[in-house]
Amino acid sequence: MEADEFPLAKTTVTIFKHDTVYSADSVEWCPHKPNTSFFVCGNYQLTEEKGAEDLEPSEKRLGRILLFSVDFFRGLELHQTIETAAILDQKWCPNQIDSVSILGVVNAKRSLEIYKLLNRNLELVTKFLVTDDNSETLILSLDWSSGKFNTQQPQIICSDSNGNIHLLQLANSELILQKTLHAHDFQAWICGFNYWDTNVFFSGGDDSVFLKFDHRCGDLPVAKNRLHEAGVTSLHSNKSREFIVASGSYDEYVRLWDVRTFKVPLSKLKMPGPLWRLKWDPFCQKFLLAACMLGGVHIIQANVLDTMMISDSCYEHKNIAYGADWSFLQPKDTDKFPHKGNVVFGSCSFYDHLLCVSAAVCDFNSDFHKDTCTTNK
Repeated sequence: MEADEFPLAKTTVTIFKHDTVYSADSVEWCPHKPNTSFFVCGNYQLTEEKGAEDLEPSEKRLGRILLFSVDFFRGLELHQTIETAAILDQKWCPNQIDSVSILGVVNAKRSLEIYKLLNRNLELVTKFLVTDDNSETLILSLDWSSGKFNTQQPQIICSDSNGNIHLLQLANSELILQKTLHAHDFQAWICGFNYWDTNVFFSGGDDSVFLKFDHRCGDLPVAKNRLHEAGVTSLHSNKSREFIVASGSYDEYVRLWDVRTFKVPLSKLKMPGPLWRLKWDPFCQKFLLAACMLGGVHIIQANVLDTMMISDSCYEHKNIAYGADWSFLQPKDTDKFPHKGNVVFGSCSFYDHLLCVSAAVCDFNSDFHKDTCTTNK
């Protein structure tokens, strides 16, 4: 598919917009009832600090966590703003811990922070300094081990700007470092678990290498793939299809992999821009939400034959769409909005500091895994 053949938006409608003031690079929607109307937006603002007269101005990375909710009656509400270091990634723990929704956040000050959502506010639970060497290390991504199987003591994997991968465990409100390994020659943009077997995890880096590790086999990768033609920026394990992982790259392709072979992709799809985030939908895991930086935000349908096509597009963002995530709102909630759509998603972009909440239509009954859907319309 050539660039000029990419479809324009079909059914996507932007319901709400918000100026985040600081540059926005992350949107993550809470997956747990009764908090499915809540989501966070992360900010990354590079500012210039004036030093002494004989020194060059230095740069400082500032961030904010913005906690929102959205519903038909109150619209888009900003409940809380937390000042922090610049944020690179955020993820909610897929299951509640002690009946509380937990958020992991990684930032530009070498830290992984854990928050809990209580009474419409986030409270810091604990934090872990991944390295204390005073370096300019940025923690770039994180993932939770409980994407398929619930646990009260989940593992968290993080990647950093030095190419390292860090494996930690959250136990009794404390973060425990289990191991650190060097994976990539440049920035390790992304990391993630195989949700079906959390001994296995993956990483992608600016060296264009996609790696597979097995915790039981030591610290060296058990498989290495060099088919991406630029940096590997995103990956997500499919919790409904045991061996399927999606990856995205600066080379503008989304690829589907069978991790048992890991040699050639099952399918690949040219997108309108470089990939930054890929998310399987939370209902059936047969649609991908893709943030394509300067190429918009798109919904991709991946069918039973592992072929892919863009089914819907949103071009609200003009200045680097970094963040995108599906809401967990059910049809009884999305039906109330005055726009056609059975799914709602959030997205954000950097230099225009724009947050959008949009509605779209996904046909969850069109092909495989009908029995796995938790929503149906």
